[in-house]
Amino acid sequence: MAEAPADASTVAATTKKKKSLSIEEKIDIINAVESGKKKAEIAAEYGIKKNSLSSIMKNKDKVLEAFESLRFDPKRKRLRTAFYTDLEEALMRWYRIAQCLNVPVNGPMLRLKANDFAQKLGHSDFKCSNGWLDRFKSRYGLVFRAQPVEATATPVDPSTVWCQNVLPYYLNDYHPKNIFNIKETGLFYRMLPTNTFAFKGETCSIGKLCKDRITLVVGTNMDGSEKLPLLVIGKNRNPHCFKGMKSLPVYYEANRKAWMTSEVFEQWMRKLDEKFQAQQRRVVIFVDSFPAHPEVKDLKSIELAFFPSCLSSKFIAMKQGVIKSLKIKYRHCLIKKFLRSVEDSKEFMFSLLDAVDTLHLCWRTVTPETIIKSYEEAGFKSQKGEGDTSNAETDSGLDLVAHALAAGVEFPEGLSLEEYAALDDDVETCEAAANDESVGTEDSKSDETGFCTSDEEDDSGSAGTELPLPSKNEALTALDTLKKFLRSEDMNDLLHDSLADLENFINSLSSK
Repeated sequence: MAEAPADASTVAATTKKKKSLSIEEKIDIINAVESGKKKAEIAAEYGIKKNSLSSIMKNKDKVLEAFESLRFDPKRKRLRTAFYTDLEEALMRWYRIAQCLNVPVNGPMLRLKANDFAQKLGHSDFKCSNGWLDRFKSRYGLVFRAQPVEATATPVDPSTVWCQNVLPYYLNDYHPKNIFNIKETGLFYRMLPTNTFAFKGETCSIGKLCKDRITLVVGTNMDGSEKLPLLVIGKNRNPHCFKGMKSLPVYYEANRKAWMTSEVFEQWMRKLDEKFQAQQRRVVIFVDSFPAHPEVKDLKSIELAFFPSCLSSKFIAMKQGVIKSLKIKYRHCLIKKFLRSVEDSKEFMFSLLDAVDTLHLCWRTVTPETIIKSYEEAGFKSQKGEGDTSNAETDSGLDLVAHALAAGVEFPEGLSLEEYAALDDDVETCEAAANDESVGTEDSKSDETGFCTSDEEDDSGSAGTELPLPSKNEALTALDTLKKFLRSEDMNDLLHDSLADLENFINSLSSK
């Protein structure tokens, strides 16, 4: 009698049975089993039977021996060694820092930290067993020895540890275009030279001046090729001046103190993570160790690297010139707008929307040279061998100050544009503890959601004055005027293309 043909399930089972696993796959299976993952799930994932899995575990010493011989084979360019790669990377970084600081580390401490990282990274199925820990120590050649008494008594400079042992670890793992730093700074966005005395020394987030303050978060990559969109944090969820606006050139968030909070930080990181995922990139972002900067779970494309809290601010790249350059440019534009109002005998009006547009404009003009120089001064070694950037940007503002004085605008004697731009550098920008619930004063009224509701704190001092949005035809007429003006100058092709794009965009909109 002819034998019946095998059905699909039989063929699949036979295929699985005959499947040959690589050494790397067997190592991953061993790691998975020893981390506590269910054997049935592992067998299904690798397409093997449970008895095959048991055979691998029974002969794991031979598998590990074979693995070690391949691991150091110079002909092999790459070898997968870890089932939880991100966890192992985080654990090794923590171990290296502890080692540099002469902090003794033993097995129980390492296991505790491994479980802690697993929770933060979203590996709910991970359990640091003795077997997994032994394999981890074997892979990285870790041997725990008692430290000499004199070694533990030697004082350690955190700056030296950071520059020599921690930072290079990241610089070796990431290309400069994928290394970012972000930093918050306070900004009194309507502060003019005539009233700088009222703002000098202002550090609190509540009171009479709080309506004029925002928190600005800036970030760039190391080689200066990419600036993150600015994050602006105000006091009002829906400012009066934003009415009718469906898009802004910045990310905008709000809370009663206009501070960075853990919630705002997490939301922003997830937005950036989506952006980098779409670009199929893996990046590292250096941030301060603040309660407002929590470890964000399940990020796919971003690794957060936290500066030690004891580290000097001189190692924060954004504070070495990038924020200064942006603020100088912003104050420069603010004074020019104020001067135009004075010369035209008009009341000076400057809303939060005006501030957002001005910040976006100025942010685009911060140069890559300034960014590269800031990273180098923070100890980030450039891999591209950039030339001398010592004179990358100069914004003396002397002509502007002279112009202001000539127009009768008071400018405090001896106050430079740089000093004027730096008056709000020490303004508080982050919650001091998670879920800070401190309440504002009478000058800062908030609703039950924690957002400011006072019209006085909402716009440029013209509450109740609302200009209607221009129509489509009015927008096209304004664009024609702009084209005539720009074409009277020596325009480049990029500007011509931008004008054409604007006109096409306006024409594509439905009539209003």
